[in-house]
Order: sequence, then structure tokens, then C-alpha cells
Amino acid sequence: MTGNAMLTMNRKEFLRTGLSTMAVAGLPASAAAAATFGAPEGQGGPLTVARLDPVIRLYPAKAASRSGELRFGPAELSVMLPFLGAGEVLWTVEVAEPGEYDLALCYSTTQAGTPVTIEAGASKVEFAARVTEGYFYPDPNGPSANPGDPDSDSFWTMREYYLFERVPVPGRINLVRGVNVVRLKVAGEKSKEIFRLRSLELTPASQRAAIEADKQRARSRRANTDWFADAGYGMWFHFLDLTTPRQGPPVPYEQSINALDAKKLAKMVADCGASYLIWAVNHGHPTCPAPIKSWEKLHSGWTTKRDFIGELADALGKHGIRLMLYMNCPGIGKLEQQAGTALDLPAFSEAEYSNQLADVFREFGNRYGTRVAGYWFDSWFQTTESYPNLPHEALFDAVKTGNPDRMVALNYWAFPIEVEWQDYWSGEITDLPAKPFKTRYIGRGAGAGLQAHSAIRFDAPWFHITQDKPMEPPRYTAAELADYIRTCQGDRAPVTLGVGIYQDGTIGEESFAVLKQLRTLIRGRARQRRPA
Repeated sequence: MTGNAMLTMNRKEFLRTGLSTMAVAGLPASAAAAATFGAPEGQGGPLTVARLDPVIRLYPAKAASRSGELRFGPAELSVMLPFLGAGEVLWTVEVAEPGEYDLALCYSTTQAGTPVTIEAGASKVEFAARVTEGYFYPDPNGPSANPGDPDSDSFWTMREYYLFERVPVPGRINLVRGVNVVRLKVAGEKSKEIFRLRSLELTPASQRAAIEADKQRARSRRANTDWFADAGYGMWFHFLDLTTPRQGPPVPYEQSINALDAKKLAKMVADCGASYLIWAVNHGHPTCPAPIKSWEKLHSGWTTKRDFIGELADALGKHGIRLMLYMNCPGIGKLEQQAGTALDLPAFSEAEYSNQLADVFREFGNRYGTRVAGYWFDSWFQTTESYPNLPHEALFDAVKTGNPDRMVALNYWAFPIEVEWQDYWSGEITDLPAKPFKTRYIGRGAGAGLQAHSAIRFDAPWFHITQDKPMEPPRYTAAELADYIRTCQGDRAPVTLGVGIYQDGTIGEESFAVLKQLRTLIRGRARQRRPA
């Protein structure tokens, strides 16, 4: 892509190129298959897909038919389905062995008792959907009648419909060997919106105990998040090949990385009072600000000779600030985007993709050890739709290479997490006001069971990529941020502030002033201590 083309990439295109692939698997594991996947714990060899995930997840994008009062398009990124009244979704599901299946719905609704019916052959289960919970307050102006796509602010007004939960449905259905037809029906009068579907999950009853054992093993192996819980707040920079300078066109990515002053950048973060910094490795395009051989093998010319990650980690460490890394893991693979959607088709098998990720994670881990305290992996809800049988335990082991206490979050955005092999909730809440967590470990909602965490846009919409445009002003005052952060501190839930950054490594003057005020309000004037 030419420089001019990159400069004209809009917010919608950027979000879509940063999103992962989607494809549904219709074939579950056999009734005798275990619920563990991948290479044995502790091994560093090639990964394999040793078992299929026994849970069948039916997503709207791969339904055989959708009918009724539905809306499905750019406003939903084709990853969730709003019901504006009565509607029906139908899937064809092929299974290897017959049996009883437990049901769970991943959905959002503000209307108690919405009638839902699930049918498969002679099986029929009726369910009165309860109101779901999450951490988004409704937009004060209400949801837009035409929410549009991610390039419009109206897209982000739908927060009251993003309170997704995984809710068990009482009753079971029977699936026969071969092709089954599964129907989901929602009843109700036509209105603005009564129900929003993420997925229908079918779990073989015979595998319930094995699946629960796998979940418990994942939870038992999570990193100690005490330092993170007590961090208060940190910052997040999306420094990209699209990032623009204060004036004029951007220079090439490697040139911009070479020009950054890691010590000055670290001092600026310290002056803002952040306990940690999340730095974007890639997003949209496969950039990598370090000479990572496994990355260069996949994306020739996108790495840098300078190890900026290592230099930044060392510079931050002198101020007692920990470094974490953002990665959009789907960007590591070559994906084919489906026109007009946020959906992509995978270009590799699950085993190939798993090994690409593992090679990158291991090289990062061996190179940086404890200097990288954690990861924030984006687009994971699309990843698991594309690759439902990834060896998550083996990938978790690869993430921990060189630092068993390294944390990782798999971003499922507003949707219920599908993978327990992670340490904290990604928390992409995006905007304030947001509901308090009321506990360190999330009790209900999308991130149930994980260490609580909130990620908020502070000024720019995560990144600043428009040429000759001043940095967006702060969205909140220091006092407003301090009130929210203090509430979260009471819950031991850290808050990450997404701060726009220029290509010279500086931030907006108004933003810097507010963040320095925030440091005084939260930290006082005492010097930060270096973490143990």
C-alpha cells in the first residue's frame, strides 16, 4: 500500500483491517473426546490441534437463513444480530455422534422475559430471556435510529445493547448423527430493539465434566495480578505506520521508530503518573518495532532493526513503570476480507496459524523476559470464530515463555469470553460514564471470572492518523477521571487510558496538562515507587 493510500484509510477501514477472520465449524468433537487441546504443558515444540472443541458455537454470520424483523449489516459488523421484533435464525449442524446437548445463549437484552424458543428435530426448549448485565451505561442521547458503521459516531451510541452475557438455558436438545437443523426464534412486537444475539452454544452433556475440568485448570494457572490490581491507572499508545506528525506527511514507519527518544517518552509517561504503558506492536498493518525474526519471516520488511521495545522497557523501568504490549494477532496472518463486512477468511489451517502465533510469542518471551509484563491481544472473538479449535493451553504456555507471571487478555469486546486461558479482562469499555465493577474479579457480564480492568479512550479514538489535524482534545477533565479511577481502585480494577500520540512521540499539550493534574489527584506529589 502506498503512503497516500495509508493516509486516506478511514476509521471504518482501519477497524476492519484490524479485525480477525470468521468461519464457523459445524463438526464437534466426538462424545469420547477430551476437552483439552494442543501440545502438553511446558513443551516448546510444534503445536497440533489434537482435539476438536466439543462446544458448538452457532453465530449469526453463518446461519443458513435469517428471517423476520432483523437488522444485520455494517452497524453490527456482522458479528451480532439485533431483533427489532419477532425473528428466526436457522443453522444446519453436522455432528459425528448423537446425544443430548446443553444450551447457552450469548445475548443482550434490556427487556425482561423476552420469549426465545430453540428447536432441533423433535426437541423444543422455551426460555424467557432475563435482562443482561455489563458495564456500559446507555448513551445520554439514546441509541441512534440509524447506527451506521464504525466510521460514524452513531455506531457507538448503541451501548445499552452491548450488555452481553452467557446465560444457561434450562433444558436440552437432542442432535442426531449427520445433519441437524437448529432453529432459534424470538417473539415480540416490532420496536426499536428487543434482543441482540451473539451466539447459541451447544455443549454435549457427556462432556460437561471434562470441559469444566479444563476450565478449572486454566483458572488455576492464571498469573498473579496483584501488581496490576493495585496499579490505579496506566496509558496506552497506538503508534502505527499511519500515525501522523504534528504537521506534514508522516515519514516511513522504521524511520519514525528510529527517531523516537525512548528516555523522553518514558519520562513523559512518568510525568502523567501512569503505572504501566501498553504499546501497540501492530494494528491494521503488520508493523513490529523490533528485529523479531519470526515476525520478519511472516511479514518481510515490516520489522525494524532497532529494538525499540527493549529500549522502551528499560527506559520505563527506570521510572518504575511496566511495559505491556498490544498485538492484533489476526494481523500476523494473511487474511482475505469479505467485502462490506468485518469478516475475513483464514488463509492457514488452525495448526499453521497456531504455530505462527507460538513462534512469535516464544521469540518475544525469550528476548524480553520479565521486561514485558503483559499482553493485550485484540480481535480474539473473531479469531475463535475463524479457528474454533485453537490449542489455547499450548498458546498460553507460549505467551508465558521467559516470564511465567506475564499476563494476557484476549479481547472479546462486549461479548462473553469463550476461552478461559487468559489472566485479566480486556475491558474495552471505551467511554465514560461506565458502571463500577464492585469487585476485583468480575461476577457477571462479558468477562465473568477474570481480573477486572477498564480501557477508556482519553482523547483520540485510540489512534491519531489524520494529517495536519491537531490532537483531539481530552474527553474528560482530570477530576472526572480521578472520580472513576478512585472508584475502580476501591474494586482493585486498573484503568487504562488510550492517549493519542504524534509521530514524534509527543502527545497533545492539553492532554498532557490534564494527565499531569490527574497524577496529582491520584498519586499526590510523591515520587512513584519502582515495582518489586
